Amino acid sequence: MTFTQAKRALALAGSLMAGAAFASGPGYSVTSANAVLTFTPTSLQTLAIAGVAVSGLAPATFDGSKILIGSNDGLVNWNSSFQLTGFNGLGGFRLSSSTVNGARVDLSNISMDPATGTIYVDAVTQSFNSAFGNYQGTAVKAAPLFIKAGNGSVSFSLNDLKLTSSAIPLLGDALGVPQGIQAALFPTLNFGKVELKASFSAAPAVPEPSTFALLGLGLVGVVAASRKRTQVA
Repeated sequence: MTFTQAKRALALAGSLMAGAAFASGPGYSVTSANAVLTFTPTSLQTLAIAGVAVSGLAPATFDGSKILIGSNDGLVNWNSSFQLTGFNGLGGFRLSSSTVNGARVDLSNISMDPATGTIYVDAVTQSFNSAFGNYQGTAVKAAPLFIKAGNGSVSFSLNDLKLTSSAIPLLGDALGVPQGIQAALFPTLNFGKVELKASFSAAPAVPEPSTFALLGLGLVGVVAASRKRTQVA
């Protein structure tokens, strides 16, 4: 299975499990959520040697070492056990070639899968538009992934990020990096870490559609009974 297929499979699985995954509940809403992708100095130096520069894609920002990616209530997901299951960020970052005119890769719609320690991105270049698993990291649970156990907040980090074997040629070729340099520099390079933090506040419970249906049936019954009493009288 390719990473594109894997991403689609995950999206399908997510839609099928919509009843068990919540964007605005249960019982909580997101007050703030952001992820920070921190590059190691070595990774930035290596990218520079390969003729690749990094910049932020709005609304994400890049300060020379870190990409700050925000999110919102609809893009942070957790299950009925109040365990964080996924995060999608707003914006992303751009890799631009300093040796090949116009060559660049925009990496956006960044999402984290805490269960597998994988970061997925949508990669867009002048020659292809693909969704694939970009980085594989080591999961480090800095705090409980359960909202209740974390007193309304969760944090999560992926360390020692490395490009997947599928991502290396996709990104390297799109940026015009010679395959020899790709093979020598990219497979073992530690690109850094990503840290996720999210805060939640209690939200009024929203009745399920079935609850509204039962309420409606109850009202119909009350009206019918009232009419029957009126007719008897």
